[in-house]
Amino acid sequence: MRHGVKTKKLGKRAEHRKAMLNNLATSILRQGLSAEQLDRKVITTVPKAKVVRGLVDRLITYAKKGDLSARRQAAKFVHDSEVLQGLFSDLGPRYAKRPGGYTRILKVAENRHGDNAEMALITLVEDEISPRRAVKKSAKATAPVPAKKAAAKKKVDITKSEAKADSTDAAPEVPAA
Repeated sequence: MRHGVKTKKLGKRAEHRKAMLNNLATSILRQGLSAEQLDRKVITTVPKAKVVRGLVDRLITYAKKGDLSARRQAAKFVHDSEVLQGLFSDLGPRYAKRPGGYTRILKVAENRHGDNAEMALITLVEDEISPRRAVKKSAKATAPVPAKKAAAKKKVDITKSEAKADSTDAAPEVPAA
């Protein structure tokens, strides 16, 4: 059983896995800072993308905090000073109002040719939060439910009576012989 085991090992030793994930996270952040929209993607395997998603989200959360402690914690993972600077100056303010979910994983249709591994495209999310998600539950609760049901019943009753009237109007009277 896997009790208490949280780490996906990805078939690598601990040192190799840590270095690989740090480099992958740095690449994703570098592509997120690039000016070209087409360059904002990194293609990797699906398991690696799922593991690195948490790391990138954690780094952007550090950037949202913006203090010295958060910068030092992020510097443990991002070893490129330009990317680290861009993380705190650009990405932190960009995602300041977003509560989480800074990355998107899209599966690529073609598998890798060598070993038939599933490939995925991982990018930073660029769109804003949709307004329908920002609707509070209290606003939904204020609508009177019985009035809606009464209006729905009234519509049904009207349509039934109209259907009866239409059926009597459409049938011609047959004279008695």
